[in-house]
Amino acid sequence: MWIITHDMLENGANIDIQSRDYDESMKDKLIHRFRLLDGDSEVYYEGLSDDCDSENAFAPLDDFGEGYAGCTEIQYQQNSHWEIL
Repeated sequence: MWIITHDMLENGANIDIQSRDYDESMKDKLIHRFRLLDGDSEVYYEGLSDDCDSENAFAPLDDFGEGYAGCTEIQYQQNSHWEIL
């Protein structure tokens, strides 16, 4: 489960784009910050996910980034730095 919260192409504007399995009652499980980047390493979107280290952690990129926005990379925040998944 994931949600896109910021559109960095629009100066960090707040947005609310959710995964198909998003459940408002479970939003407290969205504790992992991620960002979606294009092929030039430009950050397009930031959001929150309930997973950061299994195959499901790629869901924001698979569901929203690649086909819709042209993103090619997902990074998760680990402590104070971003790591490519």
